[in-house]
Amino acid sequence: MNTTATSRPLRRADSVRPFAVGAYGFVFLGIGHLALSTAMALATQTPQRREAGTAMRESTITLLGLQRTVLDVFHGISVAMALFIIACGLLLLTAVRHAPALVQRRTAFGWITLTLSLAALAVSVFLLPPPPIVVLTITSYAYALSLRRALPAARAGS
Repeated sequence: MNTTATSRPLRRADSVRPFAVGAYGFVFLGIGHLALSTAMALATQTPQRREAGTAMRESTITLLGLQRTVLDVFHGISVAMALFIIACGLLLLTAVRHAPALVQRRTAFGWITLTLSLAALAVSVFLLPPPPIVVLTITSYAYALSLRRALPAARAGS
């Protein structure tokens, strides 16, 4: 066992803390998105934004008998996704608080979370501005660090 200069045993690095950082990152990303969407809606519109908004209001989509403007669909999806990412972050925080073993061992829970964070990061790199790219880089790193610090998964029959 490794010891420090004061002869205290070194504990295995905690895997729960970086996982919580990743989950808080999801919450932060969703709240930031809602705040930015609100600020943009309240801001003075440029002639180009006004023209784009008019075009989106004039174009409609009908699906299953419901007719919506393209602008309504755009805003609806944006708000729904922000609320969803906040909910995911809060659920991850709740799960790890009540069942820390989910991330203290390398389980599918940790791998799925990392995979989803990396997928969102890849989409962000191609389609979004820098703030979500930075946040998702941090969340992906935090989930990867959590997995690195976790104990190997218990084998079936062990």
